[in-house]
Amino acid sequence: MGRVRPFVEADIPQVARVHRRAFKRGESDALDSYRDYFTGVFVDNPAGEGPLPSLVYEEDDGRILGFVGLVPRRVTIGGRRYRAVVSSQFVVDPASPVGLVAVRLARAYLDGPQDLSIADEANDVSRRIWEGLGGKTALLFSIHWTRPLRPARLAISCLRGRPGLGRLAAAAGPVARVVDAVAARAPGSHFRQSEPAGEAEDLWAPTVLARAPELYGDASLRVEYDAPTFQWLLDRAARMEPEGRLLKAVLRKEGRIVGWYLCHLARGGVAEVLQLAAAPSSIHELLDHLFYRAWREGAMAVTGRLEPRFMQALSDKYCLFHRRGPWMLLKTNTPHLLEAFQTGDACFSRLDGEWSLRLPAADRRRGCA
Repeated sequence: MGRVRPFVEADIPQVARVHRRAFKRGESDALDSYRDYFTGVFVDNPAGEGPLPSLVYEEDDGRILGFVGLVPRRVTIGGRRYRAVVSSQFVVDPASPVGLVAVRLARAYLDGPQDLSIADEANDVSRRIWEGLGGKTALLFSIHWTRPLRPARLAISCLRGRPGLGRLAAAAGPVARVVDAVAARAPGSHFRQSEPAGEAEDLWAPTVLARAPELYGDASLRVEYDAPTFQWLLDRAARMEPEGRLLKAVLRKEGRIVGWYLCHLARGGVAEVLQLAAAPSSIHELLDHLFYRAWREGAMAVTGRLEPRFMQALSDKYCLFHRRGPWMLLKTNTPHLLEAFQTGDACFSRLDGEWSLRLPAADRRRGCA
C-alpha cells in the first residue's frame, strides 16, 4: 500500500534516484550536487514559520517512489498574516504506479496545515490532479508577456527550433543585426531605445524590506519577507545560471525610490523578469529603465509573468500577451485568499514561486535533472 511521510535528509540518495529515472539521467554521478541542492532548498531554507516538511511516498519495503518539495512563504492580506506553501520538484518514479503515487502525494500536500497551497510552474497533468482534489487555476497569473527588443534576432531564434529552417536562420543573422540596429534608432519605431530618466542603484534586501509595503500599493495580498529569506532568494537567483547575468536595480526619481526590478538574462538572450515593484504612477519609468538596460546588455527580448495591476502599462509598452505553458494553481479554504489571485489583487512574483527553487543550471548539466 505504501505511505506518504515527511522528507528527511537521509532520503536524499533515494530521491536522487527517482529524479534520475524521471529525467532519464545516468545513475553514476551528481549525488553531491543533489545533496547540496535538497539540503539547501528543502531542509535549511530560512523562509516561513514552523515545520512544513517536504513529502515522500515510501513503499512498505522502504523504497521511495515519489517526492514533492515544499517551501513556506508568509503572505499578508488585510493586515493579517497567513501561512502559504510553494511546491516544487514534484517527481514520481516512472517504474511505479505513477497515478496512484502522484495523487497520494498531492492529496497529502493539499491537506496540510497551511492556509494557502501554490504551484506556479504546473503542467497540464498536474493541473488535472490539482483540480480533481479541489484546487483552482489562477488564470490571470498563468498569462505571460514578452517585449521584443531586437525583433529580427528574436524571429530568427524561433526559426532555429523549426525543422529544416536552421540554415535559413544562420544565413539571416547578419541581416537581422542591421534590421535591429535600425529599429532601435529610427524615429517613431516601437523598438526605439533611448536612455531613460531616473537614477539607478543596486538592489539590496534592506530596501525591499523597508519599501515593499509602500510600492505594492493597493494590492491586498503580498509576500512578507525577512532579511535572511530575501537574501536567500537573491543568492538563489544569482547562481541559477552561471553563464547568464542577474540584472537588478532600484530606480530613484528626484531622490525618492519609485521602484525596482530583478530579472535574469540567460545565455540565449532573453531576460526573464523575476520581480517588479512600483507604484502605478511610476511603472512606466521602471519599465523604460528595465527594457533599456536589458537592450544594452544584449537581450533580444524581456519576458515575464503577468501581474494584472501592470497590464495597462505593459500594453502601453508594446508587450505581447500569451499563454506559454505553465499554470499557477491554488488551493485554500480561505475565500479572500483565492479571490485576491482570481481578481488580480495579489503581488506574487516569480521570485516568490518555483523559479527560485529550481536546480541551478550547472547542477542540471552535471546530471541532477
